Amino acid sequence: MRLRRRTMLAAAWPWPASAQGQIQGPAPRVVSLDLLLTECLLSLGVVPAALANIPLYQRLVAQPPVPPGVPDLGPPQEPHLEFLQALQPELILAPSWQAPALERLERIARVAWLPAFAPDGQPLEHAEALLTRIGALTGREAEARAQAALLPPALAAAAAQLTDWAGRPVLAARFLEDGRHMAVFGANGMIGAVLQRLGLRNAWTGRSNAAGVASTGIESLAGMADATIVHFDRGAETARALARLRDSPFWQALPAVREGRVLAMPVIYPSGGVFSAIRFAAQLAALLPGRAPHG
Repeated sequence: MRLRRRTMLAAAWPWPASAQGQIQGPAPRVVSLDLLLTECLLSLGVVPAALANIPLYQRLVAQPPVPPGVPDLGPPQEPHLEFLQALQPELILAPSWQAPALERLERIARVAWLPAFAPDGQPLEHAEALLTRIGALTGREAEARAQAALLPPALAAAAAQLTDWAGRPVLAARFLEDGRHMAVFGANGMIGAVLQRLGLRNAWTGRSNAAGVASTGIESLAGMADATIVHFDRGAETARALARLRDSPFWQALPAVREGRVLAMPVIYPSGGVFSAIRFAAQLAALLPGRAPHG
């Protein structure tokens, strides 16, 4: 069912050919060591020479999919350097925060140290700029422009479907496996920025880190009684979390639980780029209409 829903959402928006995984011509032999940079690279139709931590990408980002046969370099913080050298890449994409620890990569190939987080609290603008930069580095300038151009109309289309929800409180969250904590997403991250662009009110007003993420106990939900809770389904991990929550008297007493305002959607990477932002907007537009807004 989850796969079918993702397929429907992907078909609902006219993605450029590059975002559908089609190779658009020659590109340098490029490697990515970061989930966001990998998302950008794959959305431009580039088949990487290798990627760091493919299983983590598949679990947290999922879309665009990793092409078959792309080798895994291991953890981003400790990539397999001998294997990387044997691949003879022309370009390595890496997050700038890792530069001090991975300076030795520059002995293998040219490294583009790119900022993973928006330094000015403008995550969507940052995502567009990052996509443009990676497009320039890989000869995919036209594809980058085409995909970035999809973001404003995608957000506008989703907002038009959510007019009944304008100003209503929505909490975007991921329930942690212990059943006592959750990750929530603030205004300075991609998730919060999309909520704002769609006219929704982010129910989380507390502090969050540079990626727009905060960890909090489920007791925080007591102060968000009017919010609709939208949580990201991460398969077995989420199923275990929900099983523990169902045994909690506090959880069962929450108005959102009693009134059916706890809604699951396919996983979205909260630090994702343009592709993830469009997916998140489309999934909200598919999930919320038809349900009575609250708050």
